[in-house]
Amino acid sequence: MKSLLVRCKALILSFLLLAPLALAHASTDDAFAVALSQFNRARQGDTSQIEPAIAAFQAPPANPQHQPLFAAYLGSAQALKGKAAWMPWNKMKYTDQGLDHLDQALASLRPEHDRMLVQGVPVSMTARLVAAATFVAVPDGLFHRRTAGKGLLAELRRSPLLATTPEAFRAELAAVEAQLKEAGK
Repeated sequence: MKSLLVRCKALILSFLLLAPLALAHASTDDAFAVALSQFNRARQGDTSQIEPAIAAFQAPPANPQHQPLFAAYLGSAQALKGKAAWMPWNKMKYTDQGLDHLDQALASLRPEHDRMLVQGVPVSMTARLVAAATFVAVPDGLFHRRTAGKGLLAELRRSPLLATTPEAFRAELAAVEAQLKEAGK
C-alpha cells in the first residue's frame, strides 16, 4: 500500500510539473497560428497585415525555444514591409532589418530545434525554409542573398528530417525551389 501511495504521489507531482509545459505548448501553437495567418495574408498581398504580423512575431513566444522560428518569420515580414514601402530608402531599411533578423534566427538554431516541432515540422526546418524563401525573393543585385538561399534549400533537401515533415512543408519547399529556378531564367 505504501508503495502505491508513493507511486501516486510521484505521478501527481510529475503531472503538476509537466502541466505548465503542455499549456505553454498549446499557447505557443495558438499564438503562432494567429501570427502565421497574418503573415500568410501579408505574403499573399494584403499589405494591411504586414504590421500585425510584425507585431505578432515581435512578441516573445510562450516557449522561448521557439524564438528562432519567431525571429525568422519576423525577418521575412520585415522584408515584406520593405517590398511594400514606397520610398527607396525605406525599402532598403526594412529589407535590411528583415535580413538581419533572419541571420540572427539562423545563427540561434541548435540541435534541439531539430527535435522541437511546431505544426508537425521541426523548428529548424521551418526557420531555414522561411529564410531561404526570403533570400530567394529579395533582389539579388541589391542584397546578394540568392547564393545563401540556394545553400539553405540544398541543406533542407539533404536533411533526413525532410522525410518526416508533412506534405504541405515539402510542397512549400518545392515551390521555393521553383521560384529560384524561375528567377534564374
